[in-house]
Amino acid sequence: MEPLDELDPLATVFPEEDAPLQGLPPLGGSPPARPSRRESPVPATRVPFPLDPVLAPVFRDFEQSGVRWCLLGLPEERSQGADEEVVVLVDRSAFATARRVLKANGFAPIPTWGRGPLARFIGYNPRGDRWVILDVATRLAYGPNAELETGAEGGCLERRRWEGGVYVLGADDAFWTLLLHVLLDDPTLLGARPPVFAKTLERLAVEARTEGPVGRVVASFLPERWSTEILVDCVWDGDWDALERLAPLLAAVWARAQEGAARRRDLANRALRRFSARRLLPQPRGLSVALLGPEPAAKAALAAELGRTFYLPVTFMRMSAPPRSRGGKLTRAWLFVTLVTFWHRYLTGRQRRGKGRLVIFDRYTYDYRLPPAKPARALGKLRRLILGRACPAPDVVVVLDDPTPPKVRKLRPDVPYESVRQRYLDLAQRLPDAIVLEAPGSHEASDEASEVPSMDTEHLRREITAQLWRVYAAAPPTSWLLRLGGLLQR
Repeated sequence: MEPLDELDPLATVFPEEDAPLQGLPPLGGSPPARPSRRESPVPATRVPFPLDPVLAPVFRDFEQSGVRWCLLGLPEERSQGADEEVVVLVDRSAFATARRVLKANGFAPIPTWGRGPLARFIGYNPRGDRWVILDVATRLAYGPNAELETGAEGGCLERRRWEGGVYVLGADDAFWTLLLHVLLDDPTLLGARPPVFAKTLERLAVEARTEGPVGRVVASFLPERWSTEILVDCVWDGDWDALERLAPLLAAVWARAQEGAARRRDLANRALRRFSARRLLPQPRGLSVALLGPEPAAKAALAAELGRTFYLPVTFMRMSAPPRSRGGKLTRAWLFVTLVTFWHRYLTGRQRRGKGRLVIFDRYTYDYRLPPAKPARALGKLRRLILGRACPAPDVVVVLDDPTPPKVRKLRPDVPYESVRQRYLDLAQRLPDAIVLEAPGSHEASDEASEVPSMDTEHLRREITAQLWRVYAAAPPTSWLLRLGGLLQR
């Protein structure tokens, strides 16, 4: 059933998050019995594949935007909390549209230097608390450096089939693409005994044909005394030693046939990988967050949880002002020293952000925009005005609203807690695009005896991760090299 034949199938094929997808057993598992190759295969039950729910709106928007796509390789069941990894083949002419669709659905592009026609996008599922890795391929290329092109992606998209709620490769194309991956991409895949994907290949060999687009490409590059029929027989009979001997011969013949282009792709991708390993190319862009709230313990606990689970590495930076007096005397240069301290820590955070880190600023300069607890003189108001606007605005401002007062307050215990809380809420109204989240009680957040975070802290961490990643995905790339890389991948 095609997804746009009627009005109803979209709701059935792409269930909402409250109706999770039901998975199939792993495709690499042992089949009940090996059928005869002369028998026609029994059609599989059309049960939805175990895809993460955050991918459903992406694929639905692909259909509505006219993007031709299909999965490269079938997904398998994963353990709870494990990252989901999916590879999708997309029509090269529709890559820009697919990129906009992914960005609108909260998937952030991550640079993948030297991986050929693969573009990586990362999304976050707060309900499952896991990261979804979506690799978008615009061409079918093989080899350690993606130097061997097939040119068969258009034919594969024409022959795709609708099964289990997604578009997948035809059984014939799925066999040849997986076999080429095993033979050409990584020598260790065939070196293992039994080889990786062995059972999956044996299962797909039932429907393997030689007249498909990928099969014809393989036939044109096979060395003497080899044919596609012999290849299928070797897979069916489990003759992995013969396939292991064939792999370097097939790669050599293929490289000679595409002599100039294959050499250029190999050198370019190899160089990009070396430059990326030495950090000479732009890393994933970072994000800066100002974490505001009346209770320091809740902010520290949340920052620790984000450092443990966030996709980007996290830097926690406390922008505390130096003490105002030394030996009982007010330091006249306190304002200047404070400004220098703020800018030093702010620039340090900007440097870490430029290296692709999530920088969490605690006690940001916005704290000086709070109205003072006691009436201040004109000079004091001027100081707060200067310090409250001393540093530029971060990418995101998060205000933790904790309605439960802590048992012990180390910061200004003489000021009523509800008064401080209300001042932060008023500040959030004045700051543009500030995110207000209800924090758990500080007695739960600061419980050092418990190594497992409470349910409230866990829920808060998932919510703030989803909010931050949505902002991160919506921001444009900060480097012209990243934008150029996106154009080259088309």
